[in-house]
Amino acid sequence: MLDNHVLTDLHRGIRYGDGFFDTALLVNGRPVWAQEHLERMRYAARFMALDLPWHDVSDWEKIAMQAWHDQGQPVYGRFRTLIWRQNGRGYRPEGSSSDWRTELENFDESPLSPSDAVLRLGASPLIKCPPLLPDIKSLSALPYILAEKFAINQGWDDALLRSPHGGLIESSRSNLFYWKEGRCYTPDWNSGCLPGLCAEFLVEFLGHLGHQVERIQEPPTDLMDCTSLWLTNSIRGVQRVSHWNGNLLPRQPEDEMVDAANKALTGL
Repeated sequence: MLDNHVLTDLHRGIRYGDGFFDTALLVNGRPVWAQEHLERMRYAARFMALDLPWHDVSDWEKIAMQAWHDQGQPVYGRFRTLIWRQNGRGYRPEGSSSDWRTELENFDESPLSPSDAVLRLGASPLIKCPPLLPDIKSLSALPYILAEKFAINQGWDDALLRSPHGGLIESSRSNLFYWKEGRCYTPDWNSGCLPGLCAEFLVEFLGHLGHQVERIQEPPTDLMDCTSLWLTNSIRGVQRVSHWNGNLLPRQPEDEMVDAANKALTGL
């Protein structure tokens, strides 16, 4: 028999997805791209009519630093921030007051994968419907969970989701970059993928090296003719895909830039 008092303790983020989250890489207690993470949270709060608990990036960084001290000052950690609306009945929100919590997960070693690491990626048949607010990291993550489940069933590490037009746009947790004939491409944000901070960093990093990344409005439905595939997110950095749909991807000259990008990302 279900204990009813448990249900009364569930906040609106769990009940209705009435909130958002952000995940940042901590290096020696400092969030990487702290200001950019705060701006993304401000954007989400504004569109969801929520009060953001922090007005200045230093306030948020102090919370991260305290969590880092409390957990033994690890070199690397995943710092997750969750914010949800405080009041409301059913689907009807009441006011803009918010509750929040943070979580810090320590890593024994760097979460940034070297370019020679094994990363098995494949294409899933799952369609990611265009979200109402595609720029927000919503608490509703079912499409990504299903993609992750599909990857597990295939023996892969990750799987790509498709747009309603069938194009491959992003993985369950990362943005997609691919190389063809010496040129780098990535799905445009309008294709339905979540704009990632690490993806923006990589575009700028490659630009400094003379490689202009082309944003594709209609991503391809298959990537078999690509020479290299990369994934990016704020925790794992830039990852080289070693296997695509079960086939080995031989290392290419452009893959030499993966390790340099991750070194620049952390500053270590």
